[in-house]
Amino acid sequence: KELFNTKDNGGEGSSETKPSTPAPSGASSTKPSTVSSVGSVNARSIADMATKAGAKFPKLVAAQWALESAWGKKPSGKNNYFGVKATNNESSTTKDTWEVIDGKEVTTTANFKNYDTPQGSVNDLVGKWYKDYGNYQGVNRAGSAQEAADLLLQENYATDPKYASKLKDIMSRFDF
Repeated sequence: KELFNTKDNGGEGSSETKPSTPAPSGASSTKPSTVSSVGSVNARSIADMATKAGAKFPKLVAAQWALESAWGKKPSGKNNYFGVKATNNESSTTKDTWEVIDGKEVTTTANFKNYDTPQGSVNDLVGKWYKDYGNYQGVNRAGSAQEAADLLLQENYATDPKYASKLKDIMSRFDF
């Protein structure tokens, strides 16, 4: 079943050999025109969940889902499609990941938050990164999804210096 079309029919998954969890996941930014669902989770359903959660740029949330979880195939924790790390008191899954520290890619292990549902994961992401939260101004303040992608990088959501450009590339491929 065709779930959404993309502008490029490139290969699926990661061509890199890095662990495929959080922000700098290394997942390929290309996607064939049909997308296999993981349960009922796909880019369109993530965008719909993001709209429900109050994201101004649901396509960007879907791009984060694609990048962070290899198109839903490799969540970093239970229903964690965004590489959100857990605090000490939260249910979590421990996985290898990579970060860019002082300009170098470093492999490390992290505890990633578990969520009861995919919507819970989206709600947490949107509530903490898209909307104002504590002293943080959310990326909903941006004038475009591309500007919001830049803000996610500037605000340290990810350590990968190419994070914003990867998100922009993925968004350019969505046709919904």
